Amino acid sequence: MKGDQEHQEDPVLSRIGKFGRWQVKTISVVQLVGFFTAWQMLAVSFIVPEIEFWCSPPGLGRPVGEKLNWTSPGVVMNNKTSVDACLMYDYDYASTTLPAEVTQSPVTGCSRWDYDREVYPQTVVSEFNLVCGGDKWRSISQSVYMFGVMVGAVGSGILSDRFGRKKVTLAASVGIFVFGIGVAFSPSMAVFTFLRWCVAVCSISCFTCGYVYCMEIVGGNWSTYIGIGLEFPWALGYMSLPLMAWIFPSWSHLQLAISIPILLLTILLFIPGLVPESPRWLLVRGQTEQAEEILAKASQMNGNSMAMVNSETKTSKEVKNVGTTATILDLFKTPCIRRSTLIMYYLWFTNSFVYYGLTLNSGSLIPGDLHINFVIGGALEILAYALTILAFLYAGRRISMSVSMLIGGVALLITPVVSSIAVKAVLAQLGKFAITGSFAMVYLYAAEIFPTVVRNVGVGSASMCARVGSIIAPYIGRELGRSSPAAPVIIFGVTSVLAGLVVLLLPETKNTKLPDTIMQGEEFNREFGGMAGLRRKKDKVQPTQIFTQDIHSTD
Repeated sequence: MKGDQEHQEDPVLSRIGKFGRWQVKTISVVQLVGFFTAWQMLAVSFIVPEIEFWCSPPGLGRPVGEKLNWTSPGVVMNNKTSVDACLMYDYDYASTTLPAEVTQSPVTGCSRWDYDREVYPQTVVSEFNLVCGGDKWRSISQSVYMFGVMVGAVGSGILSDRFGRKKVTLAASVGIFVFGIGVAFSPSMAVFTFLRWCVAVCSISCFTCGYVYCMEIVGGNWSTYIGIGLEFPWALGYMSLPLMAWIFPSWSHLQLAISIPILLLTILLFIPGLVPESPRWLLVRGQTEQAEEILAKASQMNGNSMAMVNSETKTSKEVKNVGTTATILDLFKTPCIRRSTLIMYYLWFTNSFVYYGLTLNSGSLIPGDLHINFVIGGALEILAYALTILAFLYAGRRISMSVSMLIGGVALLITPVVSSIAVKAVLAQLGKFAITGSFAMVYLYAAEIFPTVVRNVGVGSASMCARVGSIIAPYIGRELGRSSPAAPVIIFGVTSVLAGLVVLLLPETKNTKLPDTIMQGEEFNREFGGMAGLRRKKDKVQPTQIFTQDIHSTD
């Protein structure tokens, strides 16, 4: 059996099995990274929300939160009259409170604002006056945060390869705790933005290293179950965030509430033997004695009675494989791999662009209450991840991603057309639901598309494209949405539909052996990708036409 051959040749799985009690113990701890990083990533919707504001000039003496509409001149936009809160009547408000006297005065720039405090008594917006001239800081801070995600995604990969998965995960959890608390005491918007950048670097490092750790200790179909299953804690964090925001409505209290609990993960990682270093990483680094000790304990816990494996022999083989040199340029030297690479880059960009564009602007792009939208969004993510596992196991990678992105794109394109607010909300949530599923799919699909010698650099560079999408998402979702509410949804819909079409040009990787070398990868993508792949029936593919091991083979 192909699955048995993979199991026997793998230096880790041959000792501990593809999944057992030891994996349950370690993954149950490491999976917490998704829960805590979701809080940090998505909290911006509650600490920097869209809230109503008005000009409240000095000397007026009105209670905090009392709405005023006569201190600023009215403007007409789209045949509707509203108040321009960025301007105020230039008047001595200490001498009168009669609107009739004030409105005859000349106009100047407003110097002091007040905010609707019914839901949020204090926010970053109200504390640092992120309105009018200061409004640009909202999108800047979020783009800087996403830039931190980009830096962390690249840097954590380098650091974890050198120092170990557990060490970097542990250090990142400490960083989230320290910088997260620091954010709550930011004296200025500049400091807030910088500390949030630090939180972003640590959050994605914690999640990525934890994800890699878990994937290195499972095999067979469990790679699919765990690979997508690790997204469930993220969805639970997503769903619980509105509850945290309701309990702690002040932004600084909320920031503390989502930062301090990560001490639980830090303490668990500190407990000796509970979560050891990745044995696969130890073998590759030549630390065979430590790896042997971990594997022996794991094998005993899993009840694996298979013969002892010569770890030293396996290590030499793995180090030899790791030593194969490949760079990002190898992804573009041959035409068929280049085509698949560019398509995969676009898929990552689109998924991140649309997902974060909708999620972080759900208060303005998706009708309804922000808290309710988040609970619904989180619940739909859980359903999306469950369906993703089933789709990947039974329908394959290519068709699953195509259908998911087409459904999401079409739903978003229909949203601006309908007039009913309820229908708009349903369509927008459906679009986000579909994109959530495709975002989970693209992680595993990318790992299978790229040949072994360029797999790390391929997935890493594709992730960089995703970060570009998340960096520009605030400007499309919020800044463009302010002038044309329908424009962002249309842009998200068009990019999703296009992605759903181009993904069909990628080769199907379900139940196939995957290429190791560039030459094999070129042949694989030429025969099973592009128009040739669309015309080819999967049942006509012979075993000799495909390459290495099926990384999701049947147990």
